[in-house]
Amino acid sequence: MKRYYTKNNISLDRIAAECGVSQMTVSRALRQLPSVSERTRNRIFETAARLGYLPSLCAGRKAEQHEKFHSRPVQIIAREVNGSISRFHAELMLELIRLLAAHRYECVVRVADGSYREFLRMLSRAGKTDAAANLLVGAFPEKELRSLLRTLPGAVLLDDPGRNVAECVYSIFSFDNAQAAILAVHHLAGRKRKRILLVTGPEDHFFAREVESGWRSGLEAEGLQVDPALILHTDFTSKDAAEKVGKALNEHLQFDAVFTNDEMAGGVYRALLSRGFRIPEDVAVCGCDGLPVGEQLYPSLSTIILDYKSLAAKAIESIMTPDRAVAMHLRLLPSLRVRESS
Repeated sequence: MKRYYTKNNISLDRIAAECGVSQMTVSRALRQLPSVSERTRNRIFETAARLGYLPSLCAGRKAEQHEKFHSRPVQIIAREVNGSISRFHAELMLELIRLLAAHRYECVVRVADGSYREFLRMLSRAGKTDAAANLLVGAFPEKELRSLLRTLPGAVLLDDPGRNVAECVYSIFSFDNAQAAILAVHHLAGRKRKRILLVTGPEDHFFAREVESGWRSGLEAEGLQVDPALILHTDFTSKDAAEKVGKALNEHLQFDAVFTNDEMAGGVYRALLSRGFRIPEDVAVCGCDGLPVGEQLYPSLSTIILDYKSLAAKAIESIMTPDRAVAMHLRLLPSLRVRESS
């Protein structure tokens, strides 16, 4: 009689019996060998997961011999802002890591904390790494970005419009943030809102500049007044957004809609709801980014989708292109998702 259980975990015999295949087929499927059909492999993985199968690392041939991982890793380099990474860039990085794993690339993730000493240390380590590609996530100060681009030729910038570093070859994958603001203003104006508050980042940040440009263009296109008093600059955190919007309300600034990003929207909600304003009856709110947090807010947050999953997919596709000496510049268009907040 077959034994279905090993000392520590479920045996291959048990999985094979459940799936109606041979033990050898199970072994080949779990080692990702191409001789097993996709349908059978999926069934085996589902069964193994349900039963809680975990292979012994010391038993049999090592899985790495069959995985065919690329010999050189991909570096993902990001920078903290105010002691953390934004939710949007965190989601983007997770998607990059997931896609790289699917293509059998190992990842090296480096995060600079904003200090000069740490940046130099990170730059040195990154430059000494024999990487297949280098992905720079988010906005770096101009001097830091120039140093990175010179140290890492052929780097890919993600969610950064780049700088004019003519002596370097690099690719840019970003979003049309001005168009995102235009979409939001058009949507809110269509809801009969006339004074649309813009809650954005620091004045010198590219995202804040692009969004303000789109906000102004959108208001002009809708025949609405462009009032500079309706622009609030923050440090991109929910806490600062709550404080700035709360201060504006205490000073009796009049507005009937808010455009911000998804992460700061939580702070906007707090400032409005704590003072008795109803969303969307009194003040409509539209976010930007398309983060999962928007669905968790109540009322659920209308948002402008910046499809970070598509951005990640296109970036990974680019690093697998044989001719990477040619720089690519791509800007993805945003889309509107209407929920309860507007």
